[in-house]
Amino acid sequence: MIGAGFTMVLVLMTALIALGLNRMTQVHDRLELIVHEHNVKTELIGNMRNAARERSVTLLRLSITTDPFDVDQGIMDFRGHASDFMVDRQQLDAMPMTPEEQRLLDESRGLTERAVAAQEHILDHILEDERGEARSRLLAEAIPKQESVLEHLDAMIELQQEAGLAAVRDTARQYRTAVVLMLALGGAALLIGILITLGVLRHTRRIESALFEEKERAQVTLHAIGDGVITTDLERRIDYLNPVAEHLTGWDQASARGQPLSRVFHIIRESTGERLHHPLTGRMPDATACSLDQEAILISAEGRERAIEEVSAPIRNREGTTIGAALVFRDVSKARVMARELSWAATHDSLTSLANRAEFEPRLSQLVATAQQEAREHALLYMDLDQFKLVNDTCGHGAGDDLLCQLTTQLHNQLRESDTLARLGGDEFGVLLPNCPLVQAEHIAENLRTTVDNYRFEWQGRIFRVGLSIGVVPVFGRVKDTVQYMSEADAACYLAKEQGRNRIHVSRAGDAELSQCQGEMNCVQRITHALQHNRFWLHGQRIVPVSSDGATHIEVLLRMVEDDGTVVLPATFIPAAERYGQMPAIDRWVVKRVLQHAATDTDTEGHFAVNLSGQSLCDRGMLDYIVDQLQQSGVEPSRICFEITETAAIANLSQASRFIRVLRGMGCRFSLDDFGTGMASFGYLKTLKVDYLKIDGSFVRDMGDDRVSRAMVESIHHIGRVIGVETIAECVSHESLLDSLRLVGVDYAQGFGLHLPEPLEPCPAKPEAPEENRRRSGSVASQEL
Repeated sequence: MIGAGFTMVLVLMTALIALGLNRMTQVHDRLELIVHEHNVKTELIGNMRNAARERSVTLLRLSITTDPFDVDQGIMDFRGHASDFMVDRQQLDAMPMTPEEQRLLDESRGLTERAVAAQEHILDHILEDERGEARSRLLAEAIPKQESVLEHLDAMIELQQEAGLAAVRDTARQYRTAVVLMLALGGAALLIGILITLGVLRHTRRIESALFEEKERAQVTLHAIGDGVITTDLERRIDYLNPVAEHLTGWDQASARGQPLSRVFHIIRESTGERLHHPLTGRMPDATACSLDQEAILISAEGRERAIEEVSAPIRNREGTTIGAALVFRDVSKARVMARELSWAATHDSLTSLANRAEFEPRLSQLVATAQQEAREHALLYMDLDQFKLVNDTCGHGAGDDLLCQLTTQLHNQLRESDTLARLGGDEFGVLLPNCPLVQAEHIAENLRTTVDNYRFEWQGRIFRVGLSIGVVPVFGRVKDTVQYMSEADAACYLAKEQGRNRIHVSRAGDAELSQCQGEMNCVQRITHALQHNRFWLHGQRIVPVSSDGATHIEVLLRMVEDDGTVVLPATFIPAAERYGQMPAIDRWVVKRVLQHAATDTDTEGHFAVNLSGQSLCDRGMLDYIVDQLQQSGVEPSRICFEITETAAIANLSQASRFIRVLRGMGCRFSLDDFGTGMASFGYLKTLKVDYLKIDGSFVRDMGDDRVSRAMVESIHHIGRVIGVETIAECVSHESLLDSLRLVGVDYAQGFGLHLPEPLEPCPAKPEAPEENRRRSGSVASQEL
């Protein structure tokens, strides 16, 4: 009986021991799995964070550099970081997530999409060489959105840290429980036999070793984090610093352990230098996380100052009881310097360091407000350099940049300390003269003009002289806004140029010339009105075959119809549209209207040739718009031929190549307009896969009498034959030119001598008398759109 009972006890004890050992093994396996999983998550999130941050840095570099190789490399880096970010996020999506982790990941995904959209817009501005706008949007939109993404990623890293620490604590607690159980079982097992006890102790040592290794692994994880990590106990005394925290605070782990947090983590406010008290020095946080003042500066033990960002959160055990706190912080000194630089760059010209238009106009608004509210009298100068293009064209942009910098210094010397000199454009400057009567403003303007007129610019042994045209506008208590003052000053400067350049034009009450000039500049408003109310009118001019049996094509020409029925030719409104960036909107209107007409036209055998401006080639959405309209209209793409000028194609070579590649792939045709005006363009014909070369009319008009013009026509036609492209002669003013064109072999001809443009659709309003329309058409025969 005793033997049986002893056997039963032995079996029971053996079973309990086995159960305890199994439990400890499970604890070990679970901890290993949890730590590995958090390590992988932390690494992936860290990689995502680095990739996101590098995209902003790359955009900053792109917004500053002008070197095309640096730009190309920067774009490749920018796309590469996006790819790295997506790969890491896909791997993170595949891992098991807690509800909190999944929530943060979902929120970060939406934030990332908005940040990426902002960055893509900024990249577009950079590619369009609008670096000022790019830097402004980078500071105002992209960086704040990117910071939101980084904050969510930081929160996810903190979750991993908290989860890792909680796993270690939970495992330690379970381990202690298991050890107690094993000690109890060991004591009981001593009654049975030393062998069982020794076996249990040996196994316990192995478990202890495994747990120690896991704890070391968790410590290594904290050591590998790129941010500083400090943990405290309930008394706000330092418990742990990782290596980054040691470096940033200047304290080592041994010296800092047990020290009050306020002694090790010494922070001040950047703007005032006053001491900041961390929330943890008062009480433990009861929320999930809290952050420091955005102006926090960390003072290390050596006295070194670093700008930091920090977030702190309570450390809780499995029961939810707070047992300490964790601080995670990073050095953002470079980021703050970058933000200040971006802020400066958004309001200043990078070449001359003058205020730019974005800074100039708000300052003008302040002067307008004080003039109206306090009856003060100020003045506005709008200045444009004369003969500046000559320096650029003969010596290159480097010489032009150097000239602008030198003139900036000369102009500054003639202004008062309270005045504002700004660079508004390439060679356009503005000056604000606060508390300055008109007579004094004229005197200052004359000093500026004389200074520039007397200055001689020397470049590589060559001496240049430039002038300065200035528009002077008084700013006093009249009811005008900033836009009106700028328009008036621009018009006054324009009149100074029109009246002979290198002179001053002062805006005075009843200035008829200025009013007329402003009226012409207001053409852009009429264009906007025409777009909104469909006041454009399509005309067509035939492109007839000369040396072939091809079909007759139609080039689409455009007219604008005023509300009173006046027909305005493109030579009047196209320059204003190009100057104010309205050509993409006009081209969209034309494309849509031509496709509507082509869908119902059954008489035209050939294609309709539609002109596209250089601005449209650079418009990000134009290509997608044309593709969408072609698909919606149902018109066969081969019935549409897009004409782009030689100058626009070369200036926007990559965009033009993509435009042509995509639309020709659908079946559309392309014609290179005004070809021959820049002979350097011959080398680009291999890149620009077009169907037609339109020989510039300046060669065609005189080819019957001028041997050089005829040779140019023959050369262009010969090149077209070599590369398999048909040629079209423009501006054929009389039929007698057809014989010369046939001898050369030109395929098509177009001009007023062959066909006068005629409407393709009814006029949207009652037009002028036919005689007046014909007179207007003939006066701009060489300037048709």
